[in-house]
Amino acid sequence: MSDQQRPTPDQIMAEFERMRSEAEATLQRYEQVSAELGADAVEVVSEDGLLSVRLDANGKVDAIVINEGAMRHRQSIGPATVALIRRARDLYALKTAEMARRLVGDKIDVDAVLAQYLPKDGQGPGRTPR
Repeated sequence: MSDQQRPTPDQIMAEFERMRSEAEATLQRYEQVSAELGADAVEVVSEDGLLSVRLDANGKVDAIVINEGAMRHRQSIGPATVALIRRARDLYALKTAEMARRLVGDKIDVDAVLAQYLPKDGQGPGRTPR
């Protein structure tokens, strides 16, 4: 490699500064989108209001609340809770996919990536309308 092909220290620093600026801009966009979508947590409540599930900002179950009135239906609490967790995860997936769409634009096909991880039986969320 000749000296003419090697970048100068000034060119290297300029490239480093460009990358740093890009990273800061991406972080600002992430914080803005995260605030807009309320990505800090996801909470879903059963239709009867007796059960609720909350996922934290990382998509992990943070809380399960079972109202004492739900105890009349003890045999269905387990399956209902599992279904509610699935709904919360679906909502979380939709929020994070929308965040990714806004952050990466058309650089990555977010829907194609998401489709690889969603259930193939139609049980998972679809793309949200824009």
